Amino acid sequence: MNLQPKILSNAFLINGYTPAVDMILVILCILLLLLLRETFIRRSRLFLLFRTCIALLLIAAFSNSCFYYTVLYFDSDTTLCILRAIYHSSLLLIFCLYAAYLKILIGIPGKTGHIMNIFLYSLYIIFAVVDALSPVLGYSFYRDSSGAWHDNLYLKPFTIAYGIYMAFIFFLLLYYHKRIPTSLFHMLVIVQFICVFLVCAENYFGSNTFLAITFLLPIMVILYMVHGSSYSIKTGALNADSLNEYLNQQASIQNSTYYMCLRFDTDSEYVMPDELGKLFFNFWNGYFKNGLLFHPSTDFFVLAIDVSDIRNADKIAQDMIQNDFKRHFETYKLPYKIVMFNHLDFCENLEQFYELFNFFAEPMELNNFRSCDTADYKSFHDMKYLSAQLKDIAENGSLDDKRVLVYCQPVRNVNAGNYDTAEALMRLNLKDTGMVYPNRFIPLAEKNGYIHKLSMIILNKTCRAIREFQDEGYQLSRVSVNFSISELSNKNFMEEFRQIVERNGVDFHTIAVELTESRNDTEYELVLDRVMQFKSLGVCTYLDDFGTGYSNFDRILSLKLDVVKFDRSLLLMANKDENSQFILNYFSTAFKKLGYKVLYEGVETDEQETICVNSHADYLQGFKFSKPIPIEELKNFLSPIQE
Repeated sequence: MNLQPKILSNAFLINGYTPAVDMILVILCILLLLLLRETFIRRSRLFLLFRTCIALLLIAAFSNSCFYYTVLYFDSDTTLCILRAIYHSSLLLIFCLYAAYLKILIGIPGKTGHIMNIFLYSLYIIFAVVDALSPVLGYSFYRDSSGAWHDNLYLKPFTIAYGIYMAFIFFLLLYYHKRIPTSLFHMLVIVQFICVFLVCAENYFGSNTFLAITFLLPIMVILYMVHGSSYSIKTGALNADSLNEYLNQQASIQNSTYYMCLRFDTDSEYVMPDELGKLFFNFWNGYFKNGLLFHPSTDFFVLAIDVSDIRNADKIAQDMIQNDFKRHFETYKLPYKIVMFNHLDFCENLEQFYELFNFFAEPMELNNFRSCDTADYKSFHDMKYLSAQLKDIAENGSLDDKRVLVYCQPVRNVNAGNYDTAEALMRLNLKDTGMVYPNRFIPLAEKNGYIHKLSMIILNKTCRAIREFQDEGYQLSRVSVNFSISELSNKNFMEEFRQIVERNGVDFHTIAVELTESRNDTEYELVLDRVMQFKSLGVCTYLDDFGTGYSNFDRILSLKLDVVKFDRSLLLMANKDENSQFILNYFSTAFKKLGYKVLYEGVETDEQETICVNSHADYLQGFKFSKPIPIEELKNFLSPIQE
């Protein structure tokens, strides 16, 4: 049914206007407000301004629709004037808040920001009041003495204020464009031009159907790019989810990408100052205009560069660090590490990316950078392979895993003049890499929680070897096995230990355990409890690596261990300096008087052996006597049992 206005003289007020557009806008605004209510977004001042703009747009669109139906069905001048005033004042207030929003987004501080606030709100008050009073003043929108309505589209206060606000917004965007994320700046400028075009076109045709819609367009841009999206206001960088998706895409299309990763070594409560954040707006643009900057965590930045566009990305990146980066960031004195590398086909998500960065960054010194090469990539690939093998060994659960080998180093009994003890050592023999030594896989196994399974495999194979040596008639007092404090904390540790030893049919006194010194009260209580349990089984206990750092003698003595192993570093010092020899002798004498056996490791020369013997050595271990050998070869050092 076609609606016809009851008051034909008012028909020109709604000429060309379609209320369906504003009604749809009302529905969209309600939906946006509901979504914002149900979505977790930090309730900052920016967000509150943004949400207020949506509510005002809802009011404006609804009042304009009501204006249309009032024209059609009611002859009420007061209602028309009120609805028109609400419509225009709501839109002008949106303009005012939007300009204030951009001012905060840009970060205009101090006196300049205060002056802008006064200008924005004064402009709103003046033009909103003049526009509301125009029917009374007989200016722009009014009814003349003959009863006819007049509405001057070009001279009305709202149109003038619209032009001033739009000019001010363009000024903010263009003058402070370096403080706005590049992508956000481009979108805001484009949408403002679209809004101006729509308004000019509507004024030309004498309609205002799409006027309110022009206020929705920048709101949608900000909703997506600031509040609901991946861009950081402070740095102009994309977030962690964006980097994760980017890595996934790069892996699928096998694109050649160069990454420049920056991490600040700060505490977890560090908040980046605004001025430092602003440096990231254009820091990389002078070198990599097409690079994508990501900010996946508080202290971590990633610049991704398409190598197909920039062939010499590595050289440019190093020049950037040397020429600009150090100059800028020395001002802030923040410790940092920078790692640069190419995209690797096994780096498909953010977790793998962090692992890759940490692998390269861990051995670096602070305030330095590293450009990775083929050898580095191979090293990382080997580490990944080794981690996968360790995981498989741990999950496989077999105590007879053939990839884990038991080596040992014979220990010379000084008093008996023979070899009757040894230390069990761990090796891996893997298909792709061959023999792998402990310095490569032990830290990795401890970090990922695989060390306990490896230790139990070594214990099982050591017990089996001891059983075989005894069955073959060799004299062997014991073989020691190393255990970390983290393993001792396992509630099932002692039960597993006991079952493995008993299953192999060896006496507990033929197994010794080597323990490192506890670093705190909790570790001390744990070690003390385990030592007492070992002693109740008849297991000999060693203190490993004495002399490598701070030693608490009260704790060591209260543990009542059987053997103290002096670290090789003490012997090296004693070999160079008489005072160090005196200290070594003092320690060994003290332990000897307290009933401990003393074992020196790292003995390589006759001179070192003499120093150890003169310092109350009970046992000697080192390359002078034997390098580590497969445990099966230990029989070459053992003496047969005398009948």
